[in-house]
Amino acid sequence: MLRRLFLLLLLNHGSPWADVCQPQGDTNVTGDILTCKRMIQTLPPKSDSAFRASLELVELYRKAGDLKLANQVLDTLLEQDLTNIQKYNVIRQKGINAYRQRNYIQALEYFHNAQLIAGQLDDLSLSGKSANDLANVYQALGDLDTALTLFLQSYQLAKQLNDTGRQAITLNNLGNVSRDINQLDDAILSFRQAHVLHQQAGDITKANHSLLSLGEVLMKKRQFEKAQTLIHGLIAPLNESGSHAQVSRAYLLLAEIAIAQNDTVQATQWLNAQKHTRQLIQSSNTDQRALLIEAKLKQLEGDHNSAQVILQQGLNAHDQQNSQLTELFYIALIQSQQQTQRYQEAVDTLQNYVNMLKNSRSQSESLYQFRLQRANVLNTTSSASNHDLMITLVCLAFIAGVLITTVYFKRRVTNSSSSSTDTVVVNANSKHLDDEQCRILMVEIMTLALSIWEQSIGQSRIELAEQSKVWKVNIDDGRLRVRTFERYLSIKTLPKKPRWRNIIATANHVIQHCDTDHPQLKDLQNKVSQLEEIALISG
Repeated sequence: MLRRLFLLLLLNHGSPWADVCQPQGDTNVTGDILTCKRMIQTLPPKSDSAFRASLELVELYRKAGDLKLANQVLDTLLEQDLTNIQKYNVIRQKGINAYRQRNYIQALEYFHNAQLIAGQLDDLSLSGKSANDLANVYQALGDLDTALTLFLQSYQLAKQLNDTGRQAITLNNLGNVSRDINQLDDAILSFRQAHVLHQQAGDITKANHSLLSLGEVLMKKRQFEKAQTLIHGLIAPLNESGSHAQVSRAYLLLAEIAIAQNDTVQATQWLNAQKHTRQLIQSSNTDQRALLIEAKLKQLEGDHNSAQVILQQGLNAHDQQNSQLTELFYIALIQSQQQTQRYQEAVDTLQNYVNMLKNSRSQSESLYQFRLQRANVLNTTSSASNHDLMITLVCLAFIAGVLITTVYFKRRVTNSSSSSTDTVVVNANSKHLDDEQCRILMVEIMTLALSIWEQSIGQSRIELAEQSKVWKVNIDDGRLRVRTFERYLSIKTLPKKPRWRNIIATANHVIQHCDTDHPQLKDLQNKVSQLEEIALISG
């Protein structure tokens, strides 16, 4: 599924430092950078105003696409003696830069560290921002369950603070996730609520952004007339507010609708309008989505040679763009190569596509390691807050449970092999289920099992909970949640008396159904054998 440029709004929802440098907008970013640098030179070194101006300069560099210079400014700030709130802001900006570079694991590290500082400050507003930032990264990594949990956590904190602006931003995020998992009615509801809240906050520009996202969902529902009417009505106000990136997005949506209706003439006109608008945006990044739509138009016109040139151009720029879009590029390129009977090139493209999927799998393994190291990313809230949180979730319920038989259990103990070098070693004097090392082992088994499941099967924790018939899949207003399952993914939330049989049954389900050549499957088997041995000794 396509993830939109609108995500940039979610990570950069307005600068609190604009009163220092006072940038003029998107039309002259270079001039704003020079003005801001001169302003910083006139300010007292290491003063609060110089700090705020430096952060604004970081945003301007990022807007210009120069993340290297943005990071240099942030690294210089980190060398200073900063307050905790200043450290939070600098580390968070480092995370945003890592996200923009698609270095998602590094972004998680930065955002997690910022979250820890927010907790030290006991600042609910900063904690809400951190939850939102982490959710965006998990969404980019394809872990939509965790993203939903964190977005809802951010939303609850915003409600506690009566921060309508933050609520609106989080609703936009929830709408994006719902759109990506094809829950389009939920997405429509989220975007409409966000639009109302932005209006109440007096932010008409962001209110229009929410409506544009709503138009995109209507397009996905093939309600083309409604989508066109809505998007047409937004172009003028977006132009007036100088939101050229969103105007460009509107033209692309209209072009997509025209292509879906086989109207090549109208699609060409909208793409030309988009290119003209794009020239007003000072950015070195390639608009990959625009290239994909242009290639689709060429395919519709039967010009597969031109389509291949455009698609290859988009793939060459994929390092700067969304990998899910890149996947669509590979598929479209293979189709055009087949149409022109370039079968060997199609085979080569398919191999490159497979290599990209392998890299994605490697990234999933890195995410697993991150989860082990930072198992407390999902901070628990009070029971009252959790109750409010669950009311907002939408899911189906399946209740089932199964215990492994004693015979199978003993057979697993007999056939178990020695643990690998990177397995948690359980001390001979710690053969009890309530020992801390054993609890860590339980979390490792669950986290590793989920990681292997996601990589091999391509399904989420919800499907694992349902198909293993071990965990409750809860229902609240219609959206899936596996709250008990998720408690076993963190030392902080692991129950005092964990259900070790459920852990073993879940791991065995993964072992039985996932690829036998998965590089971490043996490690999982060894960990399960360890837990079985401890359980047997503990009686």
